[in-house]
Amino acid sequence: MRGLTERVKNLAIELGADLVGVSPIDRFKNAPLRMSPQGLLPGARSVVVAAIHHPDACIELDGEPTAHEMGPYGLQSSVMNPRLDDISFLLARFLEDEGHVALPIAASNIWRYTGYKDLKVDFAPDMAHRYAAVAAGLAEIGWSGLAISPEFGPRQRWVSVVTEADLIATPMYTGEPLCDKCMACVNNCPVDAFRKEVRKINEIEIGGRTFKFPDTNKWRCAWAEHFGLNLAHDIPEHIDEAVIEHYLEKYGRHKGTFGYCLKFCMVPERRYYESSYARGPRRHKEKSDMTASELVRNIEEICRTRLIDVLAIGSAADLKDDPAIHLEYHLPNATTAICLGLRELPFTADNAEVRTSVVRRLNYTAFKVTHFLDKAGYAATTGTKIADNTVAERLGIYQPGMRFITVLTDADLVDSKQSKSLKPKAVSAPEELRQLGGELGADLVGFFNKDRYQEFLDSLNALDVLPQEIEEVMDIGGINTPWVPEVAKRALEVNTLEKWLPGAKSVIVLGLHFAHSALDTAKVTPAETVGPYAFVQYESLLLLADMAYEMIKHLRAAGHEATFTFDLTGLASKTTNSRGMLPDMRANLFAAVLGGLAYPGLNGHPITEPYGVRQRFIAIVTDLELPNDPLKVLSICDDCEKVCLGACPTKALSGKAKHLTVENTSIPFPVFDTFACDWAKRYSLNGEEGPKYWGIEESYPVPDNKSADEIVKVVSRTEWGTQKLHLNVAEECLRVCPARGNK
Repeated sequence: MRGLTERVKNLAIELGADLVGVSPIDRFKNAPLRMSPQGLLPGARSVVVAAIHHPDACIELDGEPTAHEMGPYGLQSSVMNPRLDDISFLLARFLEDEGHVALPIAASNIWRYTGYKDLKVDFAPDMAHRYAAVAAGLAEIGWSGLAISPEFGPRQRWVSVVTEADLIATPMYTGEPLCDKCMACVNNCPVDAFRKEVRKINEIEIGGRTFKFPDTNKWRCAWAEHFGLNLAHDIPEHIDEAVIEHYLEKYGRHKGTFGYCLKFCMVPERRYYESSYARGPRRHKEKSDMTASELVRNIEEICRTRLIDVLAIGSAADLKDDPAIHLEYHLPNATTAICLGLRELPFTADNAEVRTSVVRRLNYTAFKVTHFLDKAGYAATTGTKIADNTVAERLGIYQPGMRFITVLTDADLVDSKQSKSLKPKAVSAPEELRQLGGELGADLVGFFNKDRYQEFLDSLNALDVLPQEIEEVMDIGGINTPWVPEVAKRALEVNTLEKWLPGAKSVIVLGLHFAHSALDTAKVTPAETVGPYAFVQYESLLLLADMAYEMIKHLRAAGHEATFTFDLTGLASKTTNSRGMLPDMRANLFAAVLGGLAYPGLNGHPITEPYGVRQRFIAIVTDLELPNDPLKVLSICDDCEKVCLGACPTKALSGKAKHLTVENTSIPFPVFDTFACDWAKRYSLNGEEGPKYWGIEESYPVPDNKSADEIVKVVSRTEWGTQKLHLNVAEECLRVCPARGNK
């Protein structure tokens, strides 16, 4: 397994990890079963752990003058956790392709706020990455309870992949102690979590080593950093869920905070102080011997590979005495401003999916540039409060219809302003687009044109199976507070291609398979969680959006317009998820069918030959003429015992279908009770679908009167507690479906 271990590590580094290690499963023998690798995946033999370093200036300078003032620290949630999620998802996929079961875990786990059955732990994740980091030989646990590495101290985020592969273990760390109990974490905690309500001193044994640190009250720790309560309140002597709920109801969320246990910590060997620069410790690092020209070439290459449209680099001298831009406010020793620009796609005013992808790409790229300069030994920061558009104007690259982001650094890169436009390769030939889809990471690529889509619309309308109006119940309350329902009504009209893009002629469909283990383990392993499944649901959509955006950039370089959507027809519903309401697994069913990639199952989900029901799809609408791929006709449901029908906890599936005709091919349109389905997956009102695995006891039968009023009555009276943020669903009709595909 040595060769496989090295390939896994190399892939993690290639995907952006700074640290990667492997733990054998026996180092987790003391972990509670319900939040252990073996509890998540009973056949587990190894855990792969990876980390991304948080750039030093972002830690050293943010959170001032109070912990509530945050800018670059937010990179944890906007870039670092999402990038670690990419790594986890793709590493698990790689191991699965190599023949080994692998379960990806989210970087920021799906929390159970209160104890679950015999697991008497508050704020319990599916798995604690900080302990996994120690078990993988990458870190020690400090007095703060954080995982501290010799390279970066506490300044990294972690992620794990659990696998049945018997990988070569990384030795446990045996160097100089990484925590000297300087007590900076204790003395600077704004809620005094290390002194107040400490139950005992933990003694945790991992891999033959014992670590001691305070057993803090996580509700106190989460007062502001997680629940966003104001630190100016007279913070109670005792904090629990009821206290948090009281303050949230009375005062509402203020804003989050910087974790000062992280800000004021650094390993002794790398710790030094510079009071004129920062209150907390700085991290000693060595400067690279790269020249300014080499640094610039690396930055340009980062921007080129991320398909940034324009890059400008200007010296502090260019902005000296500017009335609106003061680099030193954001980085005291800044000598250079780097501005990145990304052109908004047309026709995205009502398409939040595309806008989100643009912002994600900009944030990722700015972080990569910042991270590169940081690793090269320089101070660098991004995500500050600086006026990015104004910086772009001063550096001569501002254009309407573009988004900008700024990186500041103390590296001397230029003597005067310079800018560069970056052009992607033009791609438009069908086979080139199919090849590009594979290179971007898609497992499935299909095409269909507007004539086929119009024939589908005509046949669907002739069936007369769709309601004229839809009622949806929206939650306009807080993320950790009770439902505040609002009913929205809208006419149901199946989208035309013109709705997405004037002059549309074709659709490109991309499919992405998620690791089988995420669905295989949901609810049924000792951990009794749907966390990994909930994770791959949102992660697969984000990765598909990345692929679609890149393909659109190549199409535009060839002179064609395009946009993308997760729900081409507009017929999809939503599924509750920790990351917000997601398009359900039926989304883009007919896009996949018309693209020759899938066939509708009786459960209403797209089924493919390679992966069964275990993939998601995105549709790219373009004005490029493309050919139709052959339609698929599969007999999977005909030969099945139809276990999905009995498994559905709300009996939403009828087992029947009406039939559309497209190009003389009969395509089933599954008939099911959308209200009963949404009762479980959208409104979380049936425990078996997922909520009971988060400790939510309430479960309600589907009412006879299937109306929005009935939903309002129930959701507004259910005692969700703070857990409302983390309700996740694993659809039983999918979990029991035998359609796994042939890969």
